[in-house]
Amino acid sequence: MATVRRSLGFAFLERYLLIALQLLSFTLLARLLTPQQVGVYSVSMALVSMAQVVRDFGLANYLIQRPALEAADVGSALGTSLLLGGVLFLGINAAAPWIGDFYGDAELAHIVRIISLNFLILPFNSISLALLRRDLRFDLLMRINVAAAVVGTSTTLTLAWAGVGAPSLAWGEVAGSLTTAAALGLAGAQRRLVAPQLQRWREILRFGGPVTAANVVTSVSMDVNDLAVGKLLGFTPVAIASRAQGLMNLFHRDIMGTVRSVAYPAFAKAHREDGQLEQRFVQSLSAVSAVAWPFYGFVGLFSLEVLRLMFGPQWDAAAPLVPIYCAAGAVSVLNSLIPTLMLAAGHSKLVALADLIIQPVKAALLVAVVWHWRALEPLALGVLAMAIVAVPYFYAFKQRCLPSDFRAIGRELARNAALAVLSLLPATIVVTGWRTAGEPMALALWLGCAGLTGLFWLAGLWLLSHPLQAELLGLLQRHRRTTP
Repeated sequence: MATVRRSLGFAFLERYLLIALQLLSFTLLARLLTPQQVGVYSVSMALVSMAQVVRDFGLANYLIQRPALEAADVGSALGTSLLLGGVLFLGINAAAPWIGDFYGDAELAHIVRIISLNFLILPFNSISLALLRRDLRFDLLMRINVAAAVVGTSTTLTLAWAGVGAPSLAWGEVAGSLTTAAALGLAGAQRRLVAPQLQRWREILRFGGPVTAANVVTSVSMDVNDLAVGKLLGFTPVAIASRAQGLMNLFHRDIMGTVRSVAYPAFAKAHREDGQLEQRFVQSLSAVSAVAWPFYGFVGLFSLEVLRLMFGPQWDAAAPLVPIYCAAGAVSVLNSLIPTLMLAAGHSKLVALADLIIQPVKAALLVAVVWHWRALEPLALGVLAMAIVAVPYFYAFKQRCLPSDFRAIGRELARNAALAVLSLLPATIVVTGWRTAGEPMALALWLGCAGLTGLFWLAGLWLLSHPLQAELLGLLQRHRRTTP
């Protein structure tokens, strides 16, 4: 447990550093690039992300979950990754002119070609990073990922300042991947790689095939709103919707991505050794929702203020969408760890089946909403509706491989709901009594609300005897013991 706690600490430290860097980047790029340019890049990434899922092919998860890792496993994973990366690089470059013609923008084809360079770099990076994750070497992963983010962000900002426009974001992605490769080499992590081969391709196909099929469908579902909005409404609305979702994704994607990156090997280790998966799941869900719900509530209350501070007034149109997306994020917390849990327990086919059913429904619904209403608010409501439907749906799949302790889950969620209400009480009173509709609150008053929310959250942990209180106190005591 100490190893997991230490790994989670490094993972969160990495995420905090990356989020701080990301916020700085967003703040500056929102003033260097127009919504049109951001929208063009968002559509480009939505297109390439589908191919990225195929390139991954579940190879990292395959290596992490193997009971006994052999050289043939590593070599076969590398060989498969290189083969998929090369094919996808050629395919994307061949399709680039058609993509540009479909959207009526030649720059889109140029950006897609730049991003495709990553398919020649990432095969080496991804296998080495997976081996470090298997060993819970999140201290080294933190240094590598932060270095890559600094170089990538610096490249993007420099090129954007020089007037390169939307391609500056693509070149930043490539620079980050090259930095990761260089850092892995300097750290000696790539010495664990063996000659590419395909000896274990059948095992890889059995494990990665169903997961990849499901992930492709999931990727399409997640990105279809950008693709549909870009085609039907234009690139500027894509950027507005992206900014609104971006505030939700600060937790839903960035923080939860960190949690899942540690939870997966930790769940897999528990499955191999003590089998206490449900207890670990309830503890993880309790910790995540205790932080997520106050976060989403605060961002939803102060959406205009957050947008103005981060991006400037040219993004005010995203403010009405933010509370809806935050509500969707708060609901999604309830089932966000279930696929990770099922995958760690070896139920990759069941995870794939769950996604293959619900994700096409979600994609069809969102496309239909955009097509019918031609507006962004109905799209956000569609995302919220699907988030609500997904909760009982994924718990039903979980029941098939790991019965849920609903009494324990309900007890923890009720306590965290009370914690969220208590934390947000001062901010809600201020918004109700002192805010002018359509106008951002004074910065000093808003920051005061943020401080009060944090203080009431800490007080709530104590009043409700929350498990996180003991974790925080233990962390403080360990810090004191290690401080000279």
